[in-house]
Amino acid sequence: MRLLPIALCLTVISAATVRAEETAVAVTIVDHITAGTSNVINQPEALLKRLMPIVDSDNEESTHDEHSRPIGGRMAGYRVQVFSDNNVRTAKAEAASKQRIISARFPQYQTYVRYTSPYWRLKVGDFRTQQEANDAADELRKAFPAYSKEIRVVRDRISLPND
Repeated sequence: MRLLPIALCLTVISAATVRAEETAVAVTIVDHITAGTSNVINQPEALLKRLMPIVDSDNEESTHDEHSRPIGGRMAGYRVQVFSDNNVRTAKAEAASKQRIISARFPQYQTYVRYTSPYWRLKVGDFRTQQEANDAADELRKAFPAYSKEIRVVRDRISLPND
């Protein structure tokens, strides 16, 4: 007798779930906010395009990796890490010094000195593929043999070039 109300609730919940899945349509957040109300949202056309679901040529929603939709002019890629240290007294100055030296020798590569507690790191370049980053790492090793131990390719969010 006690199980009857529980079974009835589960039946109602599952029927509601099935009904919701049958009527599910790709809805943007704007559609959700404005549905059934007098809310009006004014937005640029570019923003509207970003809110729309990505659709394949078969008109099916698809999931694309980070490479297909860069966020904020940045995308997943690779950089060459040349320096990483957590020495409170010297790491920042050493990273900046190595940055100047590398920038002078390789002006085609952008350099980045970043602090992510507790490490100061110097990374070089914005490479879309790991092979490009490996080639640059080899160039850096040949040009700066003293830095060879620390040079490694790392995954990072890279800046897109201004085409």
